[in-house]
This record gives sequence, C-alpha cells and structure tokens, in this order.
Amino acid sequence: MKKSNLLTFFFIAVTFAACKSKTASNDDVQSIKFKFTELGRETQFRITCDKFDYYFPEGKEKHFDKKPGIDSVMQLLSGMKMVNDGTEPDVRGKIYITHAAKVVDTVCVGVKALSYKGTTYETPQQLLVLIQK
Repeated sequence: MKKSNLLTFFFIAVTFAACKSKTASNDDVQSIKFKFTELGRETQFRITCDKFDYYFPEGKEKHFDKKPGIDSVMQLLSGMKMVNDGTEPDVRGKIYITHAAKVVDTVCVGVKALSYKGTTYETPQQLLVLIQK
C-alpha cells in the first residue's frame, strides 16, 4: 500500500512539474519584436491577424532583447482586461515573443483590442505608447 501511495505521489509531482514547465515566464523570454504600421491608419475593412503582413508588408520594427524592456512588455501583457463582447482586433501591429526554447508567441494588436493566445483583450494604452516611442 505504501509503495502505491509513493508511486502515486511521484506521478502527480512529475505531472505537475511537466505542466509547470510549459507555462511561459518572463525569465524564459529571450526577445520581443514589434512590427507595426501607423496605429491610427484607417482601412475600409478590418485587418485580421493573418492578413496584417499582406496589407502592411513594410511596417516599422522595434526590438527588445534586454531584461528591463522585456519585463515591461510582459508586465503590460499580464495585466490585461479580457473582452467578451465579440470584439476582434483591427490589427495594426504584431508582437513576436521569442522564448528560450525558440517558441514564438504572436500578439495581434489593434488600437482598441488585441488577441493573445486565442483570447481577446482590451489593448493597454501604455502598450500603444511603448510601441510608438
């Protein structure tokens, strides 16, 4: 009986550790790249994330590869307010977050809303300021 309890505990601990290692932390982010166009630029229709590069191939770029810059961006992204009213971003920029394991997360940024990991959030105004700085 003790052996099965020990094995169960070990299995749970290993499973927890495996799940925990898959979550992104600021420490495993190597770099962040913003690619954007003028945030006030209007179009006749909403630009989706997958069409951003097609409509704005010559966007501006900004890179963060130092810890203070990375931490400030990740802090803005971690404190966002979720939007549940069907709003979708009219994409004017993308943020590429490169992790140590070479996994890249993409954030699709609109002036009012952004999409990150399959969820829509209100775009933090501080993020827009940081992008345009």
